[in-house]
Amino acid sequence: MLASTAVRTFRSLRQPNARGLLASTHLLSRPLPLFQPRVNSCYFFSAPRRSFQYSRFPDQRQQNSSWLPRDPAARIAIYISIGGVLYYVAHLEQVPETGRWRFMDISPRLDSKLAQASYAELLTQFRGKILPADHPITRHVRRVVTDILETNNLGSLYSSEPRRRSFFGDDVWEEDAFAAARPRIANPVPESGGKEWHLLVVNDPKVVNAMATFGNIVVFTGILPICKDEQGLAAVLGHEIGHVVARHPQERYSSTKILIFVALLLQAVGLDWGFSNLVSKLLLDLPNSRKQELEADTVGLRLIARACYDPRSAVEMHLRLANHERMHGGSSLEFLRTHPGATRRIKHLEEQIPEADAIRVSNPRCTTEQQSIDQFNRMSRWADKAVQEVPFQL
Repeated sequence: MLASTAVRTFRSLRQPNARGLLASTHLLSRPLPLFQPRVNSCYFFSAPRRSFQYSRFPDQRQQNSSWLPRDPAARIAIYISIGGVLYYVAHLEQVPETGRWRFMDISPRLDSKLAQASYAELLTQFRGKILPADHPITRHVRRVVTDILETNNLGSLYSSEPRRRSFFGDDVWEEDAFAAARPRIANPVPESGGKEWHLLVVNDPKVVNAMATFGNIVVFTGILPICKDEQGLAAVLGHEIGHVVARHPQERYSSTKILIFVALLLQAVGLDWGFSNLVSKLLLDLPNSRKQELEADTVGLRLIARACYDPRSAVEMHLRLANHERMHGGSSLEFLRTHPGATRRIKHLEEQIPEADAIRVSNPRCTTEQQSIDQFNRMSRWADKAVQEVPFQL
């Protein structure tokens, strides 16, 4: 009986048990150790368990840095570019007179220092050619400038200008007079409540130009024949003063930094300095300069209209300038010019004339002056007619 029991036990060990595990004679032939090591035979692969963990979302640190290049120099370039864009956006502002957006990072508090440096440079550059304050041409230009400035509450002209030494003629002045006029630049907002401007009339018939920077107005005598009269001179001066009112010189200083930054960036990607400088000038500098010129035309037209000058004189002035340019072989490619073409400027001015006329009519002083001018013209025509009717006698 014991033998039959042993046979049944042996057979049961060879058959699968309730859990599906196969018995083995090996279990009976060798004693089991007290601590059996863990075997990886329960896995389909022999790799560790942690390599098969499923991650639904990628690691956040890897996701944030995956778009950055591994090259340290490239990372620095990207960081500098991002910082430059943020700096640019933080210094955007609108031109109060027109609403145009621009980059400006020069504070108005620096205008006084810029005006002082600019005035000293102008005195040095045009020394020996500046007409004295009591010269008839200077007095004529000064009267128109004063009219535009004071009517628009923009300040007044600085009264102490260089005086000439009369016994040497019209083209020689005392050197000490320049030194006396150089050091003092008035505060942009003095106690009188307005900005002080400087006027320099340069005796150079070959230069057909006028300019204004940081409150310093320069008029070359070469432009006076094209101005023809006070109306044309007012159109030129209004345009130049409009540049200062809109702070275009400060805007150009600010834009220079952008041009240098873009040129360096283009050079970093492999373009040579000359080509990158040309690209930045054609795409940024010249278009912005032309926008500023049209903006100065708009502002200047409003300034001379408030001062009771005819805004149509600006159109006539540009027609004469265009004729002068054609006679002297000016460039017809607007893309390569700092100023817009004459046709475009004239069309722009004609579009602004209705607004300028409304400004002029709203000023009671302009109405009174126009009545006086009309009365004077009627008297002149009556006098001419009377002279023609009366026979001339010796």
